[in-house]
Amino acid sequence: MNERKTIRKIIKQCKNDIKQDELVSDKEDELLQVLYENGKPTGRFEKREIVHGNKLFHNEVALWIIDKENKKVLLQRRNPNKKQNPNKLAICAGHVVGNETVDEALEKEAKEELGIDIKNYNVKKIITIKRTVPRNHCFSHHYYICKTIPIETFTIQKEELSEVLYMDYEHLKQLVKQNSDKVVFNWEDYEPVFNKLDEVINLGE
Repeated sequence: MNERKTIRKIIKQCKNDIKQDELVSDKEDELLQVLYENGKPTGRFEKREIVHGNKLFHNEVALWIIDKENKKVLLQRRNPNKKQNPNKLAICAGHVVGNETVDEALEKEAKEELGIDIKNYNVKKIITIKRTVPRNHCFSHHYYICKTIPIETFTIQKEELSEVLYMDYEHLKQLVKQNSDKVVFNWEDYEPVFNKLDEVINLGE
């Protein structure tokens, strides 16, 4: 009986590994639009791996979901099998692929990762930041939804995430300032984002 359980467990893990490998492969084949250093499109499209490997600028999107009443923000824990930043806390984010607009990419990421349709919410722009970290030179376009959305509303993409949770905003900010390994953010890049979030959460939308 124990032998059968062990075999079933191994088969299940193998299926999960195959699904994860297929997901990684699909993402590596994505074509990203290459940008000039000023953020303007070059007209070139390259595979994701080439873009990251050659430090080429591209567009990314990010979505903050804010529970303003309780001064909390929604975070998502990355799947432990992810190659980049496993188990770390992040927000809904991703690449702008092919000829997608920024709005289309944001809608896609929210649907895929969280199972929500952002057309049902009042989505606002926060800021665009230029990032030049190793293997990721990008223009990251940040948006937010200021609404308390119950956790049970979300249907997470299990290949990408293990859970979603609300965290006290000030606690998150302190973790980022400390460059904690619990989160994907670093203060050097994200200080302008948090300055804008301060205004939304503490002063008004």
